[in-house]
Amino acid sequence: MADEYTTTFEKLWVEFRARWCDSHDLGGALAFSHERVKIPMFHRVVQVDVDEEQVDKLIDDALQLFREKNFDCAFTLSPLNRPADLAQRLEQRGFTLGLQPLAMVCDQPAEPLKPGPAVVTVSDETEYDIWADVMCRSFTNPPAMGEVGRSVLCIPQVRRYLARVDGEPAGTTLLYSQYGMGYLDAVGTLPQHRHKGVATALVTRAVEDSRALGNRWATLETDSASLAEQVYKQRGFRTTHYRHRYIKTTR
Repeated sequence: MADEYTTTFEKLWVEFRARWCDSHDLGGALAFSHERVKIPMFHRVVQVDVDEEQVDKLIDDALQLFREKNFDCAFTLSPLNRPADLAQRLEQRGFTLGLQPLAMVCDQPAEPLKPGPAVVTVSDETEYDIWADVMCRSFTNPPAMGEVGRSVLCIPQVRRYLARVDGEPAGTTLLYSQYGMGYLDAVGTLPQHRHKGVATALVTRAVEDSRALGNRWATLETDSASLAEQVYKQRGFRTTHYRHRYIKTTR
């Protein structure tokens, strides 16, 4: 089950991110970039699968690509990467371990929530601009992220959720369903509405909908040792694997 889950998670995650970004074939790895949205989420190397003797060339090609893009070079590693010592090879080339995201799965959803101040609804396409504005402001992302996301997120495989507190937009998440997996993303809360149970209500609703849609797994990615990780654990999520991020400046 673990191998099947991990393979499905990585496949879904890469395909979903590829919808947002420009993709570059590095011959044994995939790189993402974006000309308009200059954020780390849209710039990284993934799916590394090369022989030992090809590693240095791959790293050189990745550094050159991101040097041309005027952005730092980052590798997001998963248990499926080859060779197995890729992290050590990156460190030898001057990369440093940055964020340590982890993948989580909800095997046993927590008990239903008691009514709280946050009211969560599925956000239709007419509300997309509101949803995108709240999402971008929650993460301090540039507004362009919402603009380029319209064609990515307004598709049948995606449900967008908007939480309101006292009728005021307060937070967002989305559920992307593919391959029997429901992937939660963009779980964000505006600063003035934090510590009101907004994220908890959003995640609970998305997990319930994922199960109702027949998905085998409800999953997400978050930073280790974060407040968000604790929220997810309280709602029945557990860690399945780490997705370490190694970074080297190109500027």
